[in-house]
Order: sequence, then structure tokens, then C-alpha cells
Amino acid sequence: MSQFAPFAIALRLSGVTIGQFELDAALRQLCSRYEPEDAEGSFYAQVDVAPANPVRSLLELAERSGPTIAAMLDDRRIGKAVLDLAFDYPEEGEAMSARLPALVAAAIAGHGIDIEVSVYLTDVEDDEED
Repeated sequence: MSQFAPFAIALRLSGVTIGQFELDAALRQLCSRYEPEDAEGSFYAQVDVAPANPVRSLLELAERSGPTIAAMLDDRRIGKAVLDLAFDYPEEGEAMSARLPALVAAAIAGHGIDIEVSVYLTDVEDDEED
């Protein structure tokens, strides 16, 4: 059975049209990145999610910020919301799989947040020891 154990999780928001302090307050958490995009008055924001207990962290994110994100998508204060789940694929590996629990997928997608999986050809644990 595959284990759901991403090494990094980030909520990426693009087309943000409100200021960082207003966004942080609305999401009830701090953005780790907030920077201008190419379009004037449009910003990119990122919220890092703790990967130590990913199921709990994602359910808490959905409960705390999901309804607000859905409302902001509806009224265009946010253009797009994507949850990026990052996994490492060790160089010596032949295949990998990870099962996203249905409860988590429904909690996130139910608020209009897309889910993206990123796989990196690296062994994160070895990199951290160096």
C-alpha cells in the first residue's frame, strides 16, 4: 500500500488582488511568500503547510481557510488556488505511488482548490543530511 507522505506542501494562490495583511487575516494564517505578478495589481501568494502529519494539516487548512478561499475565488480576489503536494522519487527507484485519502481530496477540492502533485528525482532525506 502506498503511503501519503509528501516532503513539502504549499498552497499557491495566483491573481491575488488584495494586500498581504488582508489576505493573511482572511486566511487566518501567514503567507510565506507574497510577490507581484506580471499583471499590474496582481500578486502571487504561498502558504506553506506542515508536512509532518499531512492528513491532519490538510484537513485543518481546509477547515480554517477553505470557505474563505472559495469566497475569494468566487468574487475574484483570488484568480486560482492550487495545493502542491511534493514527493521525492529516489534515483534508484523504479516506480512510486502515493494515495491521497478521499477525505482530504474532498475537503480541499470542495473549496475550489486544485490539487497538483510534483515529483522530484532526488532523495530529500540524503540531501538534508549533507
